[in-house]
Formats: sequence, structure tokens, C-alpha cells
Amino acid sequence: MYRPKQVYNNGLPLKKRIVNKIEKVNKILLLRLFGKLLRVKKIHSPIPLENVNSVLIIRYDALGDMIVTTPLWRILKRLKPSIKIGVAGSSKNLGLLRDDTDIDVIYDYSAQSFFDFFRITKKTRKTDWDIVLMCKFNQKTRGAMIAGLSTSTGVTATIGSANAEGHQALFSRLVSLPQPEKEMQMTEQVQFLLRSIIALPIETNERPSIIVSNTAETLTHQRIKTILQQDSLTSYIVLNTDAPEARKWGIKNNILLAQYISDHHTEYTLMVTSLPENHHELEMAMSSIPRVHYFATRDVLELTTLIRFSSLVITPDTGTAHIVSAESKPIIGLYPEAGEWLPYKIPSYILIPKKGESINTIPVSMVATAVTTMLSEIAMGKTSFVNIIRCQTPDIIETREFIA
Repeated sequence: MYRPKQVYNNGLPLKKRIVNKIEKVNKILLLRLFGKLLRVKKIHSPIPLENVNSVLIIRYDALGDMIVTTPLWRILKRLKPSIKIGVAGSSKNLGLLRDDTDIDVIYDYSAQSFFDFFRITKKTRKTDWDIVLMCKFNQKTRGAMIAGLSTSTGVTATIGSANAEGHQALFSRLVSLPQPEKEMQMTEQVQFLLRSIIALPIETNERPSIIVSNTAETLTHQRIKTILQQDSLTSYIVLNTDAPEARKWGIKNNILLAQYISDHHTEYTLMVTSLPENHHELEMAMSSIPRVHYFATRDVLELTTLIRFSSLVITPDTGTAHIVSAESKPIIGLYPEAGEWLPYKIPSYILIPKKGESINTIPVSMVATAVTTMLSEIAMGKTSFVNIIRCQTPDIIETREFIA
């Protein structure tokens, strides 16, 4: 499946077209068979909330994916406090849920192979969930089998369109989005899924949110205040330097930006964060820059608290960007492209490299200008904009306004 497809000058030969037709028919038949084995119970309209007593939400992918999904259980618990909520996550994102009192049951769906899910879901099936929402929208066949294995007689649903391959046979309902995927942010997609399966008295989308216990928040906030007192300041900017390898901006770029902020924005302390393995290198590199401090965070809830009390966050990491969205803070995001993973309804400058180039080619001068402009606009009270800028032009290529 990873080989380049052969190009035919006069279109596909008859033999190739016949083979493709046979393959499609085989796949449809197999998927329908899987649907029968999973005993899929079809639905064609939302179920009244009063008839739903339990919902399992499956989100075993990345941290940011779990953050954008948090409105689902907030909405359900607010509208029906007695409803039982289960969330299935993984080692990548379960730390986010440690203090979340709106979740009744948490399952660890970390798995090395599909066969691990057979073992894992045995525990989940002990609660006969009324509804299972598969919130990981790719790998439909795999997702359908995991959702089906997670409940004995419940309804299963995910986002997707009815297609020639027949994935609709695997779910109780395959929900089509009202807009193209790239034009609808992920937190809106999952909330549309929820409203399509359960009849709710609300139509508006809600912001993601993260619960941190008072004790954990107080301890982290005290560390922040101690650093601010050293600098005789009250406000700070967060510079997150880490991201997956393909999305890193580079230590040299981060050091130059830290120096710029120290030189030109003396009213702010700069708190620098990274993965633990880069702690010592960054701390040494930044130690000589005035009002710049490495802030070690042991887990995602400490990072959330650091962001919660900040004035601005700069990051190339979309997981961190979703924490910023949840905390309603301004952001300067370094993205490979704009799409459904943009920050949600917060003041944003989204900087994108030239087409085909990596994030580390975004110039420091461009990020520095965005910092100065953002701080100025916030000071003037402008709080409801997303500006998207690509490197090959000095101009904003797109502006999106929203209701804050």
C-alpha cells in the first residue's frame, strides 16, 4: 500500500479496473461480516438524553486529542449529573485526567498490538455501556472493532461518511460532518458527534477544560511566585521549546528568542519548558540571560498551572497549544499547516513555514515580531482574532475573527 501508484496515460486498463472492483466488493462483504460479528445495533437519529445512563468515550491517541474531547463529559455531567462517564485513554494522555471529578471510570487502552485490545476490553465490557463514542477518527475498521469489543449491547458511533468500502456497517452510526474536516476544529467535531448521537438541549460548542486539584495548583503557583519575586515582576511569558522531532523549532532559535524577549520586554519574566531529557542543556544555555528561568514541570497538570497564570505562550507543540486553548491564554503557535488542530478561540498568531519546509526554518525575527505585536494588541484589549502568517510573505494570509 506504500508503493507509488503506477500512472497510465490512457487511464486504468480494463484488467486493472476489474481487479479494483473485485477488491472493493470483497472489502464490503468482509466489513459487513465484521458488523454482524460485532452485533452492531443501528440507529438513525439521536437518542433522548433521559434514555442514556452511561457513555464510554474512547480517546487513546495523543495528549491534545484528549484535551479537545473534555467538553463531552463536561456537557453530559452538567445536563445529567447521574450519568456514568467512562474515558478510555493511554499512557500518552491519562495523566491529564488525574484530578478530573467528572469522570467515573478511567481505562488504560495502551496497547502494543490489536490483540492487546481483546484483553483490555474484557474489563470495559463488565459495564454494559449504553453508548460508546470512538473519538479517534482514522483507522475505521480497527476503531469499530475496539468500540464493539468495549460494550456488549450498546450503541457505537464515530465521525465519518458512508463510503464505497462499507465502513458504515461497523458502527451503529457513522456521523458525517457538516463542513470539510480541515475547516472544522477538532473540539467542534467531537461535540458535533455527541449531539448527533444524544439529543441535547444545546447547540453551541464549549471550550475544552482541564481540572487541576487545589493542592497541586497551589504548589506549582508558589514556585511561580518565588521566581517572579526574584525578578521583582508580576507577569511572565511561557516559552515551550519541545515538540515531536519533526515539529521542533531548534534550541538555537529558542535561545535567540529568549534573548530578544529579555532585551525588549523587560516587564516580563520568561519561563522556559521542555521535555525532562533537555532540561540541563536548556538550563545551561539560558542561565546567562536576565529574567529567563527554566521551569521544570513533572507532569501535564503542572504545565497546565504554569500556563494558567501566564500572559502569553509560545510553542511549536499542538498538545501544549490545546492546554493554552483550555486556559484561554494568547498564543504564538509554530505550525506546519493550518487545519483542524488550530488553537480554539484564543488570540493567536499562527506562523507557518514556506511550503515543503520544516518549522525550524521559521525565522526568529518573525516570531519576535509576533511577540511584540501580540503583547501590544492584548494591551489594547484585542482578544478575538486568529492571524495565520506564512513565511514567504510578510503579510497575514488569513484572519479569523470569533466571539471570545
